[in-house]
Amino acid sequence: VLVGGRFSKAGDADGPMLARLQADGSLDATFHTLPDLQLALRQQEVPILGLLPDLAGSDWVDGLPLVLTADSPYLEPYERLRGNLRRAAGTGGLKSVVGTSLLSGEGKTVTAYNLAIASARAGKRTLLIEADLRSPSRAAALRVTPNPNSQLEPLQHFDRGEFSLVPEIENLYILPSPGPQRQAAAILESGEVKRLLEDACGRFDLVVIDTPPLSRHTDALLLEPHTDGVLLITRPGFTEDGLLTEAVDQFIESETIQFLGAVINGADVPVRPFSSTDHSIESFADAESDLFPQSATDADELAARLTRAGKR
Repeated sequence: VLVGGRFSKAGDADGPMLARLQADGSLDATFHTLPDLQLALRQQEVPILGLLPDLAGSDWVDGLPLVLTADSPYLEPYERLRGNLRRAAGTGGLKSVVGTSLLSGEGKTVTAYNLAIASARAGKRTLLIEADLRSPSRAAALRVTPNPNSQLEPLQHFDRGEFSLVPEIENLYILPSPGPQRQAAAILESGEVKRLLEDACGRFDLVVIDTPPLSRHTDALLLEPHTDGVLLITRPGFTEDGLLTEAVDQFIESETIQFLGAVINGADVPVRPFSSTDHSIESFADAESDLFPQSATDADELAARLTRAGKR
């Protein structure tokens, strides 16, 4: 939500950036190709932490393309993203990340789900938090049934920390959304949610938090102070120039927001089978090779770039 040319953390204020861009006549500036979107991110010195392939050939469950099987060829890009996120977080390590996008359709929820699955498959005790309280839970895609009473008592839902173990995926837990909620921002700013996040970071190796798109609500920024940072999900054919520039400029200029970087979702990139013996976190696509060096001598250059772009 943009107020006076800046993001506002009033999550229920509905004067979206999108409306302002429409008024400015800049709505049509969509990045239609992967190279165009990569170039725009690099020009703003945003670390590209992953190229995530189109998941048309993956398992679709309740409308979500999920990487459910341990031998899926789509698992590797998300495992590499997990490694790159740890690196972007710096010496303190990564315990929690807020995933968001600029617009609907860019794949933030799919990315959050599959990142959490990849983390659990790697043996990490992982919690996926559905923090888009303006929408119903998608937990059924993981064969988890939300507590029907949580929608009536959302604060108690967060106070109790009703984590559910995901069947058939060892180490993966989910906290379903109690949405839709009318007072979503007030709930996210509550002491119950703050305490839950603190507790979760102590109990889990990684906490992945899914939030609404920033052009509609800034709920991601309400949660960010209690996490290790924000991951921005972008996608060719969806992400718009004006929105991206506005958001990234404010992330980088902010003295408080920990901006980890971006991923490009739905990218036209090759997919190769995941290998358990491949522990590198360098990019699997040539387009990312300049961001993830292959030798330790380039580490300082990468660290400087992450510092400038991500407040590391």
